[in-house]
Amino acid sequence: MTQPNFEEMICQELLTYVRTHPNDTEAFHRYMDLLQTVPGRVVVTTDEELEAEMRKRIHAH
Repeated sequence: MTQPNFEEMICQELLTYVRTHPNDTEAFHRYMDLLQTVPGRVVVTTDEELEAEMRKRIHAH
């Protein structure tokens, strides 16, 4: 089986691939890297970052 070219996949294609191949760590890491380049998207990696982002959004409205 040949390895897909993750560099050529758009975000949605890569997400679909990651969901159907949960053990493919290379694809997962590429997807996480790609998420960080999407404008307006916030990636949180800790509970503290999540809480801070939620507070920011609540107070913005």
